[in-house]
Amino acid sequence: MPESQSDTLDRVLDAALSRAGDEPVEFDVAAGRAALAAALEDRAARPAEHKPRRTRWLAAAAAVTVLTGAALAASTADFGGTSATAAEQLVRAADLAARVVERPLAPGQFRYVRSRYEGITVEGDGGKASATDLTQEEWVPADRRDEWMFRNQINSVRWLEGHEGQGRPDAGTSFKDGQEFRGKCGKYSYYAEGQPDRCTDGSFHNPTPEFVAALPKDPAAMLARLREAGQAGDAGALVQAGAALNSGQYPAEVRATIFRALALLPGLVVTDRKANLDGKEGVALGLKHFDDFTEIIVDPDNGDYIGSRATVAEDLPPEEGGLEKGTVRSSSAVTTKIVDSLGAR
Repeated sequence: MPESQSDTLDRVLDAALSRAGDEPVEFDVAAGRAALAAALEDRAARPAEHKPRRTRWLAAAAAVTVLTGAALAASTADFGGTSATAAEQLVRAADLAARVVERPLAPGQFRYVRSRYEGITVEGDGGKASATDLTQEEWVPADRRDEWMFRNQINSVRWLEGHEGQGRPDAGTSFKDGQEFRGKCGKYSYYAEGQPDRCTDGSFHNPTPEFVAALPKDPAAMLARLREAGQAGDAGALVQAGAALNSGQYPAEVRATIFRALALLPGLVVTDRKANLDGKEGVALGLKHFDDFTEIIVDPDNGDYIGSRATVAEDLPPEEGGLEKGTVRSSSAVTTKIVDSLGAR
């Protein structure tokens, strides 16, 4: 029997979880991205037929460099916002971002990107769910052909209250606590042989200089590019924008264009006016995407992008984890700075 797209997605996620230790992984990252996109598109067309047996947010993130995570407590999400208000927030953020004068990255320096992820992993058949909190750090050299470094830290793993299982839950990520990788062009040892490095494989979540230079400056054209990359309409465009901004590598003027592009989304609403990620408060702007509201969060005072998250839009049945409306299923917070050496903070 031919393998369905949803089966392909499960196969990709199973491959991610099977990765262990420091051994190179025979995992096709590009195919993983394509399989995820295809499965999401297929689910959008036939939502009633898709019943995933398990949701592995952080494992998928590690496998295909889609940066998500999850916050684990009931949010104050207000799903009754207005599109106009969301657009106004984004235009304001764009205006503030456009005025930023950034310090250039000098030869020999590194862009340090610290990402905090929190995530819920759901066992769909038994109502079990666990929560993982982790921090990932990356040092990207001024000359991307030089050596990069990536480090993973697992802060905590616990059963979600009311969804406990037996023993200690899995961490929800294939990377070990304290695991570190180095590689020129960001091609770490877990890349399968033949996979492109991050100097040449440009995308919204891996913005090579050439990719960034080719992005449109017109907001409508930028939105079209985001929709094309997301392959799931307006919500897919918002997901792509979150992946781009989570990378921490876009110049201020490009971030401003992304904000202005998202302001054109007709269904975007303010879902939470006091969203807090990693100690920072901002405004969450989102769209319904399958069972969740997919959101980006911006600081209204300075236009900074704070992070992204996904909040459960409606109470889920027990076979899908039983999470309540307002539960923050996934979130990420990102901060960046310029440092003078590999490993410096």
